[in-house]
Amino acid sequence: MDELKFNKQKLALVVSLLLFVGFIVMVWGVSFYRPWIAELDRFGNELFRLEMSEVGVSLIYSFTQIGNIRTLLLTALVVSIVLFYREGKYCFLWFGFSMGIAGGGAPLLMKNVIQRARPVDGLMTRSGYSFPSGHTMGSLALYGLIIILAAIYIKKVWLRYVVMVGSFMIILIISWSRIHLGFHFLSDIMGSFFFGLSLLIVAWQILLKVNGATNSYKEL
Repeated sequence: MDELKFNKQKLALVVSLLLFVGFIVMVWGVSFYRPWIAELDRFGNELFRLEMSEVGVSLIYSFTQIGNIRTLLLTALVVSIVLFYREGKYCFLWFGFSMGIAGGGAPLLMKNVIQRARPVDGLMTRSGYSFPSGHTMGSLALYGLIIILAAIYIKKVWLRYVVMVGSFMIILIISWSRIHLGFHFLSDIMGSFFFGLSLLIVAWQILLKVNGATNSYKEL
């Protein structure tokens, strides 16, 4: 049993490392203006920039605000309070530390290091740097951590899957909206997913260590 658990941990860390390698490849491609990045972004624009009415665009813009810093911080604060009172300080600290790195510090640092310009031909324009996508990494961090917490702590099966699927859909829609509105390139989103998922896997393994068991479901 211990050997199986150890093998699962090793597999998770290997997957995390491979995702990080994928992120490094994206950083290299973006930083040195590789032709395949331009082709990837052209493909992304053709695939994800859909024809839509002004009302549709407004709705998409409103939805993408779920991934802005204020909304993420407010949602993270609510989750933190619940964790502190229900699961204790270690789970609370794990969430805050993971969210701070994956959802805040890491994307901000990478944006300022890489300094990639945003698209100029989208439906909307925005100042700041493009790679990686802050909205995508922030949403992936927050709702990815919620998925991990739901998988471990929510006992009711239907509620667990409602939370997990709902969180997953929020991540996907926000990521798509950043390309559709013209705030980001497809390579920005892919880089965000590679980096964010790599960090989430590490956070997941740390929580399992802190929690002490992979199936410690608790009634909510």
